[in-house]
Amino acid sequence: MPGLDQLFPIILIGGMVVFMVFSGRKRKAQAAEMATKVLPGAKVMLTSGIYGQVVSVSDDRVIVASASSTLEVAKGAVVRVVENAPEKKSVAAKAAPKATAVKKPAVKKPVAKK
Repeated sequence: MPGLDQLFPIILIGGMVVFMVFSGRKRKAQAAEMATKVLPGAKVMLTSGIYGQVVSVSDDRVIVASASSTLEVAKGAVVRVVENAPEKKSVAAKAAPKATAVKKPAVKKPVAKK
């Protein structure tokens, strides 16, 4: 039967493999979530450090307007979404009246007797 000193490296390598698999899955999930936020109108930061606003999105490319230029970059070059695109309000949201807060009269405290 192998001793503990022989099993320890095998257990350590197995733990490292499990850790790498889970961190890879987490990274892929974060990338997929970020890709759903890259919509026209969103403000993004590219891997080069350039900030800009997304003009259009295609399958694998994004057109970003920055200062006085327009850049066509790979989707993978978008590191993070700084500000999400403004959501279009639905017709139902416009038709529903806004709830107004009802103001209650201020409660008057009785004057202390001297």
